[in-house]
Order: sequence, then C-alpha cells, then structure tokens
Amino acid sequence: MVFTMGSKRKAPGETRKKQEDRRKADEGKASETQGSALSRLLKDRTLIMLAGILLIGLALRLLPLTYSLSGGQIAFSEFDPYYHLRRITYAAGNFPYLNSFDSYVNYPYGYGISWPPLFDLIAAGLSLIVGLGSPSRPIIEAVSASLPVILGLVSIVLLYYIVKDALGRQAGLLAALFMAILPASIFRTAFAYADHHALEVAVSLAMYLCFTRALALAREEKPSLPKLPKKPLAYALLAGACMAGMVFSWEGAPIFIGIVVLYALTQYAYDGFRREDTEYLSITGAIASLAAAVLVTPFVLASPAGQSLTISAVYISWFHVIYLIAMALFFVAMGGLSRLYSGMKAPWFSTVLTAVAGAAVLAGAVKLALPQVFDTLAGGVQFLFGSGNVLATIVEVEPLFINDGGLSIAIPWAYLSTGGLLAILGLAIFLLTRKWGGMKNAEVFLLVWTLVVLALGLLQKRFVYLLAVNVSIFAGFAVYWTLDLVGFYRGTENNKKASQSRDAWLTPPVVAMGIVFAVLLIPILMSDYSVSGVQEFYTLDWNEACQWVKDNTPKTSYTYSADKGTEPEYGIMSWWDYGNYILYRAERPAVANNFQTGIGDAARFFIAQDEAGASEIMDKRKAKYVMLDYRLGSPWAGVTAGVFENMPYLAGEDTSSYHASYVVPVTYGSQTVLDGSDKYYSSMYSRLFNDDGLGGRDRLGHEAGGLQRYRLIYATDGTDPVKVFEYVKGATITGTASPGAVVKASLNMAFQGGEHTYYASTTAGADGSFSFTVPYPTSATIGTTSTAQAYVLTSGASSVEVQVPASAVDNGETVAGGKL
Repeated sequence: MVFTMGSKRKAPGETRKKQEDRRKADEGKASETQGSALSRLLKDRTLIMLAGILLIGLALRLLPLTYSLSGGQIAFSEFDPYYHLRRITYAAGNFPYLNSFDSYVNYPYGYGISWPPLFDLIAAGLSLIVGLGSPSRPIIEAVSASLPVILGLVSIVLLYYIVKDALGRQAGLLAALFMAILPASIFRTAFAYADHHALEVAVSLAMYLCFTRALALAREEKPSLPKLPKKPLAYALLAGACMAGMVFSWEGAPIFIGIVVLYALTQYAYDGFRREDTEYLSITGAIASLAAAVLVTPFVLASPAGQSLTISAVYISWFHVIYLIAMALFFVAMGGLSRLYSGMKAPWFSTVLTAVAGAAVLAGAVKLALPQVFDTLAGGVQFLFGSGNVLATIVEVEPLFINDGGLSIAIPWAYLSTGGLLAILGLAIFLLTRKWGGMKNAEVFLLVWTLVVLALGLLQKRFVYLLAVNVSIFAGFAVYWTLDLVGFYRGTENNKKASQSRDAWLTPPVVAMGIVFAVLLIPILMSDYSVSGVQEFYTLDWNEACQWVKDNTPKTSYTYSADKGTEPEYGIMSWWDYGNYILYRAERPAVANNFQTGIGDAARFFIAQDEAGASEIMDKRKAKYVMLDYRLGSPWAGVTAGVFENMPYLAGEDTSSYHASYVVPVTYGSQTVLDGSDKYYSSMYSRLFNDDGLGGRDRLGHEAGGLQRYRLIYATDGTDPVKVFEYVKGATITGTASPGAVVKASLNMAFQGGEHTYYASTTAGADGSFSFTVPYPTSATIGTTSTAQAYVLTSGASSVEVQVPASAVDNGETVAGGKL
C-alpha cells in the first residue's frame, strides 16, 4: 500500500468509512465545545450589561464629533491638547524619542519640557500603526482625538472590577454605569480632548485593582520570604508596573501612589486593632514599590534630569526613584514594627503612632540633608493649595465650590449633577452598613481612596475628573443598596423561568425606584450635553487664525527639531492661554504658552500705556506678530468671561486702576455703569483689539493716534474674533508746516468687509518740522487689509497726499511729505 506524505496509518481492522465517521464525530464535538463556549458568553448577563454600559459611554464620549471636525482638521478641546499634538507629531517622526527641550516655547529662550511621555508615546505609536509607519497629520489627529475615548472605556471596565471585588457584581455594574454617564468623567475622556488626564485615571485604576487583588490573594495564601505564591506575586509586580506607569503618565504621580501609602498606614492600624498578621501587606507593598523603582531607574538614567542629578517631581528624575525606594522601606519598616509590637503585645495603635512620629523626624532630616527633596514635596503641597500668583489666576485651580470669586454650586452641579447627591447618600449608607470588625482590604482601600480624592476635589476644581470616579462608586452603591432593599435582586439571581423571575422582582417598590432612578438620570444627561456637546466659544476662531498664520507668514526653522542650540527666526506675542494653539496649529514659536512661560512679558506688553514700552518687549522677545482675541478684554468693559484683570495682577499692578464706574440718568432716576478706565482704554490690548491699531476716539471719547509699528493683517469674524498684527519698523513721513500747527495724517483702508481709516496727529515743532511713523504702505494689500493710494496730511486748510512704498515700512525708511 502506498501512503502520501503526512497521512495516518489506519488502525488494524478499521474501515475507511469508520475512520471518516470518527473524524466527523471529533469535528462535531469540537464545534459543539466552541459553540457552547460562545453560547455561554452570549448568555453571560454581566458581560452583556457591561457591554451595554460601554456602548452608552462610547456614544456620550463621541458627542464632540458633532462639532469638532472642521476643514479637514479636528478642533481639539481647550488648550493643552494642542501641545500634546505637537509632541505626538514629533514622536511619530522620531519614535520612540520625545523632545525634552523646545526652542519654540518661551521664545527666544526655549524651555525644558517636563510632561511625562507615556500618553504622547502611546498616541504616536498607534498613529504609526494606523499610518503604516508614515502617518499623515489627519491620521495623527484622529488617533490622538480617539485615544482618550478608548482610555475612558478601559477605565469603566477597571472600575467595575474594583467595585466588584469590594462591594459585589451588581454594585460594580451600577458604578460602571455612572462612570459611563457622569459629565465629570466624560469631559476628560471625550473625543478631541487629547490630554494625559484620561491616561492618569486608567493607569491609577489598574494600579489600585492589581494592588488590592495582590493583597486579597496574599492574605489568603500568607506569603513569607523566601516563599512567595505565584498569584499574589504576579499581581504585586503588575501593581509595581502600574506605579511606574503613573510616573510616566503625570507629574502628580506621587499623589496617586501616595494613596497606596495612606491606605497601607490605615490597614496596618486596622489589622493591629484586630490583632491580625500584617506580613502579607508588608511583602506585597515592598515588592510593588521595588518593582516600580527598578522600572523607573533606567529611564531616569537616560533622561537629562537624571544625568544632571536633578531632584524634582516636575521632571522624571531621581526624586521618583527616591520616593519609590522610600515607599519600599516604609513597608519593610512597618512590617518589622508590626512584628515587634505584636510580640510585645503593645497597644494596637503603636505601629502607626511610631510611623507618624518617625515620618516627622525623617522630614526634618530630609530638609537638612536633602533640601531638594524636601522643597519638591513642599512645592507639591503648595500646588495643591493653589499658592502662587500664576496659580491664583487659573480658574481650574479654584476650590470646587468657588466660582467667579464667590461660593457657588455651579461647578459641582454641572459636572456631578444628581450623581453627586447620590454619592453622598451612598457614602453614608456604606459607612452605616459596614461590619467594622471584618472589612475586606478592598473596602478599607475604597474608603481611604475616596477621602483623599474628596479632599483633592474640594481643594481644586481641576480634580473633579478624579472625584468623578469615586462619585460613580458611591452613586452606584446608593442605587444598588436601594434596589436590594426593595427586593429587586431577590428574584433575578436564581430563578430560571422568566415568568417566575419577572413576578419575583417586578413589584410596585421596584417600579417606583426605576422611575425615581430615571428621573435622577435626566439632569446628568442634560449636563453631559452642556459639558461635552457644546464647543468652547474660542476654539474655531483660534484654529482659523493660526492656520492663516501658518499659511501666510514666513515659515520658521526647526519646527519639529527644536532642540537646544536651535533658534527660530521670530516669535509671536500672545497671552499664555493661546500659546499652544500657536505652537501646533500655526507652527510658530510662542513667547508665552500654557506652561506659564513668558507670562510676565506678555502681561506687561498688553497693559503697556505707551507703544514704545510695548515695542521694547517685542524687541527683547524677538517677536514679529501679535495675536489677541475678544476674550482678553475686561468684564468691566462688557467682555463676558474676560481675563484682562489677570494681566495687571501678574504684572504687580492694582487691577482696580483699570476699572471705572459712573452714574447716568435713566427714566426714573439714575444708574451706575461699570466700564474700563482711561488706563484700560489706553492699554496696548485695547488699542490693538478695540481700535484695530488705527487710532480715533475710544469708548470714553478720548482721541488717540494710530499705532506706529503695528498693522492689522488678519481677523476672524466668529464668536471670539482673533486679530493678527504684524510688528514692523514703520516708515517715517517728514514735512514742514507752520510752527506749532496741528498736523493730521489719515489713510483709508478696507478689511473685514468694511471701510476704515488709519488716523494719526502731531504738532509741528518750533522750526515747523513734523514727522509721523506709520505701519501701512499705500496701494498695498497686507494680509487681508487693503490700503488706499496715499496718506492725506492736513494742517488747517492745507493738505497733501503722500505715497509710502512697502520697502520704506519694512526697512524703516524716511519718506518726504512736503510742505503744508
């Protein structure tokens, strides 16, 4: 008999038909096994409900798609995403490297970039995959805009498992539901919010899940050195990897990791109270901390901060290695103290009391021996309390219940809505229903974690996205406990027949609770739309203006190779809020940006009372253009949400000197009107934005001449108009008139679909000579501004026309104006 390659030898006595039948039977069994697994998967109600929750969360997080796609670009939310896009673009072209210095920031001095790299590297790596190694700008933007959504959905799943371990499956599902729909969770994980905050939440939840699971398993299996059970060891190592991931995700990583330390301190006290062994906690904590230190150290060695032996929480530096090693030593020391005091039968609080006293002594020693470490920790505390002039001007650094300088529930209601109220109820129920003598590790962790995050959220409204996680937990727990109270779950867990199950749980109390729950969800969904369904009013104008600048002004060098030693040709002056727009969308250097660089000079420029002083700042900063918008005005002058007062405040001036009030008659009496003062309308901001740099009469009726070296070249006409001015040398028009005579100059021009006039005035000297410095050439189109054929100079009844070539303006040349 001949056999082909790979064929099987028949069993003795087995016919071909029997062999075929057996093969079909084996295939049938395999198919049945696969089918039953798929069937079980499809019948898993928990999985189906969790998938449904994720779909709801996805839909809400994609709300920005309704407005963020514009002109082949994505209009990202707020400000920080635009610098992330700049870094992601750099990383996509230089993967896996990121710039640690950017000569486009704080122009012309440059700036060391402290943002941790993980978010930007993930976005760049995904962009390279999607773009098959060479991603286009639209691909990079699409991937970066979508990444927070993915991270948000991952966070929902992680939260489900954390709550499931602590409070049960049903409470976990409801917590996941609240996290899917809570506005405070959505606005940091929505489409087009390309920022690292979504990553912070996901990595911290992964860290907490792995750590609490490691503890639960270690408590059961009672590890000891050198015997380490595999499962708790694996989870401890994963927790350590997540700790390292936190260091690479956000500058505030020590806060997230510090929650583990505070929890451990509480758990040591709790276990001491119950006279239980704490070796499981010490071993798990030490392993996780050391694993994190081992993972972080190579990156510190490779970083500029590490190589210069810098100790700072702002950069990935030796501070983080010291912090993690100190954390490991804490667990070792606490383990030793616990064993010592247990043998001595000391009071249960002895271990924690000794640790607190030791920490105080250690803090004093660190201040003396390692002042850099102490200063870093002290700086972190100051940051949390919003100390410092710059932080005081940032809205998101205000306490949660402060808005526009007064006590308000506007922010908590907008971002937490009825979820916040349910969370308060849920936390109260949690505290009242716990068996305090037998709480699980996960329950103790949940309580400590929540108290810390609550403190953070109350201190600064920027942390409301962190607070959203714990609000989701206890809002979900409140609903779960109430449903369980009215018997909702009694019929749904074990009854196999649908009719029996329906009869068991569909009772009047359950129906009533369902109606109440639905009503409570309505305000949350309405807030979802107001938070994520509406675009910031300044976004489109700034995207449009920056794109125009990119396309219509001279390109600068080193756009995505802005390392130390490089210096682009010029920069752009703007307020720091908009620097990231300029850096990414315009691809031009910015004097000030959202790292709070260049703020002092920017503030002094915009409040300058004379053009010469402002121009000195422009020359110092080598700036060639100025960009500003309506939002930079003062609320006293009628600008809604205006930020002008931050400028004099940061420049060390009295902000009230820019305010005025006066009484005007009305039909039945008088009315006090608030307005800007003479000083406000004389500022460079007002002369540029309100007067377009053209001069004339301001709102208070005062006459001022046009600016000599600033010309309007572009303006948007959206809800937050952005104006772009070019800073030029200016042409000097000279002439003679009667001594002491008033000489006026005017130039007709057109922009934004309207006719305008540039105006200037001077007085002839004792010898009859006069001069004007003007920024516009005649018979020219500069940007979107067109000028008339000549300036008209007048003095009394005499007038003369003067043509000014563009070269004279660009080179600072003199043009003869003749005699009047």
